[in-house]
Amino acid sequence: MKLKEFLPLSALLLGQYCLQLRRTLYMKAVDATGLLVSGTTLEWEIYLLSAAVLLLFAAASRKQEGKILTGSVTALGQLVGAVGIGWTALRYPGEMPGLVGNLWRILGIVSALCLIWSAYCSFRGKTPQFLVLLAPCLFWLVHLADNYRGWSGAPQLQSYLFALLGTMTMTLFSYYTAAGTVDLGKPRRLKFTALAAGYLCAAAAMPGKNQFLYLLSALWALSSL
Repeated sequence: MKLKEFLPLSALLLGQYCLQLRRTLYMKAVDATGLLVSGTTLEWEIYLLSAAVLLLFAAASRKQEGKILTGSVTALGQLVGAVGIGWTALRYPGEMPGLVGNLWRILGIVSALCLIWSAYCSFRGKTPQFLVLLAPCLFWLVHLADNYRGWSGAPQLQSYLFALLGTMTMTLFSYYTAAGTVDLGKPRRLKFTALAAGYLCAAAAMPGKNQFLYLLSALWALSSL
């Protein structure tokens, strides 16, 4: 297996391993009040693993060159991303009431449609349009704003860290993907954010509202490589 094929697979598998560590942490390291016992060996293992993985991906992305990829694998990944975003937006309301929550749902539906069109273009070997690929970036930005209040009010870092970092890297990944269509792309940053988003989103896919959003978005990001 070539290195360029091994890295996306390793990001997904390591992300799933980190997810299992997190689930184990919540099963075995919770006190009588329902909060995690801080400073356990397992918690430190999760943090050290994540730091090592991100450093590895940063090193692997230093010599990346090229442009936006098209083809059947990329198209399939975009369809998977469309399902993850569209399913979540249609099935659940936003975290915040009013404008932000409504905007989150609208952009989720629009982003899903744009990714379906992008998949059609990629399958035909054509580069999708800039504005089409910009829509998911806007969705992830609003997703960050929609969840910020809940994350900032959470009493423990472990409960939101991977969701926060996964959202941030998906925002950057989708931005660099869109920028690449108008010759403003940064191949090294695109590769790193795709790998980081794949790992972090896979690790963030705890059971709940956003499980499929993060897991399928991880597959979308990694398929771009």
